Amino acid sequence: MGAGELQVRAESPGGPVGHAVRARFWAEAAAVTGLALGDGPPASDLTDLVAPAGAFVVAVRDGEPLGCVGVRELADGEVEVKRLFVAPAARGLGLGRRLLGWCADWARERGAGRLVLDTHGALTAARALYLSVGFVEVERYNDNPHAQHWYALTLA
Repeated sequence: MGAGELQVRAESPGGPVGHAVRARFWAEAAAVTGLALGDGPPASDLTDLVAPAGAFVVAVRDGEPLGCVGVRELADGEVEVKRLFVAPAARGLGLGRRLLGWCADWARERGAGRLVLDTHGALTAARALYLSVGFVEVERYNDNPHAQHWYALTLA
C-alpha cells in the first residue's frame, strides 16, 4: 500500500471507480457468505445511493480504491448504511471506523436520529466492527433475504 494521504471522496456508485469497488465488495461478500449473489451489486444502488436522499463515497490512496460505503435515507429519521467495504490490504488501519464516522456525520447533517444496517452472519469482522463503534443488534427492520443480523446506532 502506498504512503500517500488517504482521501474519502464522493463518487457515483455507477461510475468507473464506484462500480469497480462495489464489484469487489460484492465478490468478496459472495465468497465469504457462500451465497450465489448474481452478477453484482443491485441496480438499486444507482438510485438509492445518490443525492438527494443518498450518497456514496470511496476511500482512495495513491489512486487505489481501498474501501467504500453508501447511505440512504429511510422513513422515520433513519439512515441506512450500505456497501461498507474495506479492501484486504487496508484492513486493521481504522478505515471501516472512518467510513462509519462519515455515515454518522452525513446522517446527523440531515437530522437523522439513527443509523441502521443489516449483514450476513458470516461477516464476523464486520459484525465485530459494528459492535465496537456502538451499534446494537435490533429486530429485523427490512426484508433483505441475505441478512441475518440487523443493527442500529443512536445518533446524539
